[in-house]
Amino acid sequence: MYRQPKRPLLTLVTLLLAATTAGADDTASLDGWPAWVHKAMNAEVKRLKYRDVTTPDESVRARLPGKPQDPEPMEGGWYFAADIKAESPFECYLYTSSMDLATLINVVAEANLEAVAGSPDNLGNRRIYHTSAGAVAGMPYLGLEWLYTVQRDGQTMVGFTKVRAAAKGNHALLCSHNYIGYRDTFARAFSQFVTNTQFDDDTPAPFYEEIAELDMNSSGNGVVYTSFTTDEEGDIRIYSAEASLMPVDAATLTTNDSYTISFTTPEGTLLRAYSIDVENGELAANLNLGRNDEGTWVSSGMLQGKELAFEIDGSLEPTSEWTQLAIARDLFAGDAASADALIWMPSIDPTQFVAASMTRDDAEVERQARMTLGPLSYTGRFDASGNLENADMAIGPVSIRIERTWSTGSLLQ
Repeated sequence: MYRQPKRPLLTLVTLLLAATTAGADDTASLDGWPAWVHKAMNAEVKRLKYRDVTTPDESVRARLPGKPQDPEPMEGGWYFAADIKAESPFECYLYTSSMDLATLINVVAEANLEAVAGSPDNLGNRRIYHTSAGAVAGMPYLGLEWLYTVQRDGQTMVGFTKVRAAAKGNHALLCSHNYIGYRDTFARAFSQFVTNTQFDDDTPAPFYEEIAELDMNSSGNGVVYTSFTTDEEGDIRIYSAEASLMPVDAATLTTNDSYTISFTTPEGTLLRAYSIDVENGELAANLNLGRNDEGTWVSSGMLQGKELAFEIDGSLEPTSEWTQLAIARDLFAGDAASADALIWMPSIDPTQFVAASMTRDDAEVERQARMTLGPLSYTGRFDASGNLENADMAIGPVSIRIERTWSTGSLLQ
């Protein structure tokens, strides 16, 4: 039994840099595997009966399929398990602290593989079978499936580990199952667990939030969660969390968790901003932007293990995400063909503000524009609020599609 070991535009850049090494389909072929593996992969539990469970302290209520065990406390949350007549327990976890979604799912998957094999030395023929991303119950989620062989007692056995996790704010929910097949069964049970788990959440409610999915040549998946909240001082806090799973090859996975946070006046003036990047579980960047006592902009923090600080002309005004929405609305409502802006995008260049432009391309597609951000360009389609609905970008042989799949609230304040 496993226990826990101890803004769409901006995050596209990080994903593009990683995507150039991608080389595996998001669902692997079973070519070369025995016929019985093909057959076993189709096994499912047709009907799942769900039961409500409550933690001993009554702080959490959840819904599990089959015959649930009593919830057990663990460090940083709760552990749930149920017998669903699928050869192996259906296991779930509720974490009551903020988690890096891609890192979390990879760590748990690796722990499950090792638990099944008994030792990493017993694992062989590892293959990333499937990755997925999306929204469930208003939370962004990632999915990861590994197909592998295990050498034990002179025999070769086939193992299959499935993990899905959803995270938002100070909570994360994760489920896993270790047995070949039961893919749809597992997906349905995970969705029910996330949808029906109830717990106290004192996070301020955003006036708008959305989830966008990222597809990279069908070779990797990512998800971006963005929220707009009014803070106690009346300023707008814009928070974006991106998580992605990128196969380098059939047996090697890279993970990325990135965050951008900015604070803007209701009129659109950028006050300060933060950019954080976690690559394969390691902090790669932790940068911030703000004015010093002289009014000069300072871009500073850690990048690839090195501390840096750069001064930027204080007379320049970087365009906030809130103002970008207004620029897009005004462009499509007016007669101008394009609009320009300066943006703080440390993933491209932390030493200066990056020039950005938006050029209308809506002769055939309503509210479509060509966007240029420094060396990058892509085609995007916008909604009536000026917010990006979907976009397509290509770098060499790599194409990336970003599409909003869930939202609630309104950006038209």
